[in-house]
Amino acid sequence: MINKRWGLALASAAMASLLLAGCSDTSTSDPSSDGPVTISYWDFLDPSQDNPRSNALKENIANFEAANPNITVDLSVVSLGDMLNRLPQAAAAGQAPDVFKMFTPQVPQMAAAGAYAPLPEAASQITDWLRPTDALEGPDGKQVAVPYEYRTCALYYNQKILDQIGATVPTTYDEVVDVAGKAAAAGYTGFGTGFSDTDNSAIISTFFDCFMSQVDQEIWNGDGDPDFATEKGAEFGDFLADLRDAGGMGTSVVSDSYSTVTDGLTNGTVAMAVLGSERVVTLATGNPDVKWTSLPMASTGDTKGSTFGWTLGMGNGTKNADAAWKFIEYMTGPEAGAVMATGGEVPTREATYEQPFFSTPEADTVNKIADYVENESEPHTYSDDWIAIATGLANAGQQLYLNGISGSEFIKAAQDAASK
Repeated sequence: MINKRWGLALASAAMASLLLAGCSDTSTSDPSSDGPVTISYWDFLDPSQDNPRSNALKENIANFEAANPNITVDLSVVSLGDMLNRLPQAAAAGQAPDVFKMFTPQVPQMAAAGAYAPLPEAASQITDWLRPTDALEGPDGKQVAVPYEYRTCALYYNQKILDQIGATVPTTYDEVVDVAGKAAAAGYTGFGTGFSDTDNSAIISTFFDCFMSQVDQEIWNGDGDPDFATEKGAEFGDFLADLRDAGGMGTSVVSDSYSTVTDGLTNGTVAMAVLGSERVVTLATGNPDVKWTSLPMASTGDTKGSTFGWTLGMGNGTKNADAAWKFIEYMTGPEAGAVMATGGEVPTREATYEQPFFSTPEADTVNKIADYVENESEPHTYSDDWIAIATGLANAGQQLYLNGISGSEFIKAAQDAASK
């Protein structure tokens, strides 16, 4: 059982209280106070799919509606890419969803685009977030979102493949290159990653985010401009170049995305990959040979990646602020957090871990993931240009694979593209 975890909780609480004290209350004319209301909710997960995370979402929405019979949740399944394109336009037209889920690195971008309504003052009553919330502010310094789940990066590997090639689980990035080359020689994709920009370049940008944390390299300078093409940053490019030279990348790496690499791990064609820790339960369910461990050691750093995840916020112009906040409060609260954890996602509030579920054998895996996120990751703030950085990384990756550029050329090309 997890008890009084994560030392940043108290600091987070104090910060949240200070930040939220200045937030305007958006609920004064909320019609949901007077009768039945339907709130619109955008989420990338499809509750009709049969997987642990989707099942947990479906159960939580049903439980919320049962506990709040005057509120109906109208869920639209919207990919992150579509959200990023549609939210600013919808907000400008007064048609933003009442609630939407957003990836932590993109919160500043959506806030700058006017997609959010500020959180109501009622949000200040929540004081047990396990990580600081200063990455979830708008340009005016007001908090616009709350953490829904935490995650970091982990190394996934197929134990059956490693046994077949006589390899042990790598603990450094140099060892990853060596094992990936051997796996490729045996007919597998040695290390799954992708340089596609169709999935918001999620797989390469998530890995990059964690790697920069490992080598203690800031991604932006004090003015918020991309500034990672340094000697430390080049180690990320060097690793990718070494993988390429060892034959450890897949032949379709230019078009591969987060989902295709995940599928490759599930179907047993990919030997290793760095993905988010939220995939632990899903991948183990799909293929018991797939295991996970901490990130390999960086030569100039350590094994600690970045803490990020998904958040919930209210759409700008919502007419149902009371109901929207009630839904957000429930979905990030202890009861819903315990259900969410059955899908392998890490809840964000200390009170959630007091739920009975976390003392059961069924919670062993998510407790291990939560401990891993706590001990092997650190949060940081983001600028409002994450998509530009992600796209720059994908484009530079294509040059690295197709044109044979070096690791240092890769990292410079990525920074230059993000700076345009």
